[in-house]
Order: sequence, then C-alpha cells, then structure tokens
Amino acid sequence: MLYRRADGVLDQEVDGVVVLITAAGDELLDLNATGSVVWRALEAPADPETLVDAVRAAHPEVVADVVAADVATFLDELLGAGLVLTDQS
Repeated sequence: MLYRRADGVLDQEVDGVVVLITAAGDELLDLNATGSVVWRALEAPADPETLVDAVRAAHPEVVADVVAADVATFLDELLGAGLVLTDQS
C-alpha cells in the first residue's frame, strides 16, 4: 500500500520541524522530528517500508522495531485526520 499527502494540506518547516495546516484551515499540527521525516518522505507516494528507511537514515540510533511501530501509528493518525490518503499498490 502506498501513502500520499492529501490535496490542500499546507506545510511549513519551522526550526527544523514541519507544521501542517489542514486543507480546511481549521487545524494546525506541529510534527516532532520523526513525523517531520515521514512527512518530507511523503513528498512522493511511499510505502511504509520506505518511510521506515527514511526515519532510520535520519535517526540510526532508534531501534528498527520501534521505528516501524511509530511510523505505522503515525500513518494511522494522519489517515484519521485526513492528511494522507492511500493508494493500493
């Protein structure tokens, strides 16, 4: 499964982390360092494994299983908020 950014979501990098504004403009989200890496990696549609690899490259000190779980949880949160969509691959 591929994930991609939803249309209309605005993002801005501030002090090294990403801030998202929902398409409706009614919510502002500050991402942590890991979330910021995932969001940047979603510039093009990506599968979870690619996103995990991006986080591992940015934060090699974090255990791979922890990264995979964190990325999966974050993707679920983004989906629930309508900030990303999925494309079946």
